[in-house]
Amino acid sequence: MDRDNGGYRILVVEDNPGDFVLVEDFILERINSPLIVQAKTFEEAKGILTSYGHKYNVVLLDLSLPDHTGEPLIHQIVELCGNIPVVVLTGYTDFAFGVRSLSIGVADYLLKDDLTSMSLYKSIVYSTERKRIISALKTSESRVRSFADQLNNALEEERSRIAREIHDEFGQQLSGLKMSLSSLKKSNSNNTDMEVLMDTLIADVNTSIESVRQIANELRPVLLDKLGLFAALEWLVTELEKKTGVTAYLYADTDQPEISKTLEINIFRICQEALTNITKHAKASLVIIKVENIDKQLSIKIIDNGCGIKSGTLHNPMSMGLLNMKQRANLIGAELNITSSFQTGTTIQFTLNINGKKNINSGRSLSS
Repeated sequence: MDRDNGGYRILVVEDNPGDFVLVEDFILERINSPLIVQAKTFEEAKGILTSYGHKYNVVLLDLSLPDHTGEPLIHQIVELCGNIPVVVLTGYTDFAFGVRSLSIGVADYLLKDDLTSMSLYKSIVYSTERKRIISALKTSESRVRSFADQLNNALEEERSRIAREIHDEFGQQLSGLKMSLSSLKKSNSNNTDMEVLMDTLIADVNTSIESVRQIANELRPVLLDKLGLFAALEWLVTELEKKTGVTAYLYADTDQPEISKTLEINIFRICQEALTNITKHAKASLVIIKVENIDKQLSIKIIDNGCGIKSGTLHNPMSMGLLNMKQRANLIGAELNITSSFQTGTTIQFTLNINGKKNINSGRSLSS
């Protein structure tokens, strides 16, 4: 078999001279001209990885070093290595420990007694290639998320612009029309039929003005920009009651974290989408939104007592309302969970880590 010319740079963390020579021979048997560096202690390995870690393709780690051993050693080496795969070479035959090591972040776990040049070579190649693919996937995911975030921001800016245009331009035109009709009514005060017609037209214009305000608010609530998330959520609750007759409450801890405008917008949109779905499908008589600050995490629950979501719908990737909520949650790094039971209602919960606090008071509150 031809030797691999991949130009591997390998750090072997091993204090036993005999084991190091064996590992070195196995590597040289399969790989042409690799750079092999030995670290005999954890401190030596730490110094190499801290200063030159980026130069290595893989780290081969023995778990019995003079200054460090076992699982704590794995934790620290994996943390120091970052994107460098770590392959454990050990005499420990404990299967459960091997599985646990993999869960910590080890790329592979090989027993020294079973080691061959081929098994070691395969582990090095598979581990480095796996890390390369994972790193590429993470980079790709980061780019996609960045693009989605930019697209979302652009959509919100466009919503805001359209809402302003509707409110300022169309709203002012309707207000001007109302004033003209009122003036026309005064100039024809002796004409009863004309006065009745003017009253009807003014009433229609008033309805149109209210509709314009409603559309502008739904596109981008003024409260969200001027008073923040919690005032906007209170507006959502009030509007739900007004439109549907459903009893709705907002419960918000008085101690809430500082959050960015981007987070506020996405949290608001998730809640808005949830309430829209409840209105369309849940047949609920009670809706509760809970906003809680728990251990520096912002937790938001939307609870209804409706008919529940069918399992097929809940796991349907084409369900646009649920998909929109999950995508927005993903954008802000939130964990979104939906639990639902037939005829007992649905709970939508998402949480995100937040630092910093500010005080808020909810006028429409539910006692805890």
